[in-house]
Amino acid sequence: MNQTGHHITAAAMAAAGAALSLPDWGFLHITIGVIAIMAGASAPDWLEGFGPIRVLPHRTFTHIPWVWTMIFMAGASQMHTLMGVAIMGFSASALLHLLMDAMSPMGIPLWLPFQKRKSLHAYKVGNVSEAITIFLTSGLFAGVAIAAFL
Repeated sequence: MNQTGHHITAAAMAAAGAALSLPDWGFLHITIGVIAIMAGASAPDWLEGFGPIRVLPHRTFTHIPWVWTMIFMAGASQMHTLMGVAIMGFSASALLHLLMDAMSPMGIPLWLPFQKRKSLHAYKVGNVSEAITIFLTSGLFAGVAIAAFL
């Protein structure tokens, strides 16, 4: 999936998270959460290196789900702090990134960086099926956001 798709789905996730956080969390907590979600949307890619210079091979070390799950759980254990909210939002968005990449034919490694990648083959990159996947994922999060106010 391209970076635009990752950011569109992350924005929808941020809206759902913000809606679910009201009225229990204050403006600062929600703002930090939204910023962290948007920053984490492409983190598995930009953590490999910036621009054409890659320090790590694509979809290896930064695309392992259990690593991001552990980071998410660490943030969740400190959810009452701003740092916990930031870590949780950042890693939740990175996990969404991995889910979206896992649906592409290229897939992601599940346990080890250089193992054979697993794919759900839900869409083809650059095809209308990718746009439909982005739309449906964003729609799901938008539905959660709307339901939070009902």
